[in-house]
Amino acid sequence: MKIRSFASRIAAIASVCLVGSAGASSITAQDSEGHESSLRATVTMADGTSRAITLQGVGCTAGICSRVRATDVKADSVWLDGLASVREISHETEGPIKALFTFKDGSVRRISIVAGNRVLYVQGRFGRPQKLDLASLTKIDFPN
Repeated sequence: MKIRSFASRIAAIASVCLVGSAGASSITAQDSEGHESSLRATVTMADGTSRAITLQGVGCTAGICSRVRATDVKADSVWLDGLASVREISHETEGPIKALFTFKDGSVRRISIVAGNRVLYVQGRFGRPQKLDLASLTKIDFPN
């Protein structure tokens, strides 16, 4: 009985990730051509500490969905390599995350990122990715 319950939970988590990131999973190699991954950034945690990261991509808690873009609730792409900073990040425990995005071209937009893209996958020790929930951060700065 425990195995069936565990399997049901895993299936439910996977379904949420797939539904939340449907736009991101439909991206083709041609669509992402010319966009960079493995981006360097500095994140500031909610407790005020900062750390340098290498952003590998975004996804949900079950896995990475895209290495080059996040999807907003309007199904628009937010290309990660076009970002200068992310500020005023909402601290919702579930669902979409709202934040103020500043782009390298100088434009600024308030965007709501789908729940299936709220987890940042960053390079961790020994090459294993670490997960950071966007809601645990107060800001992200990308160098020029």
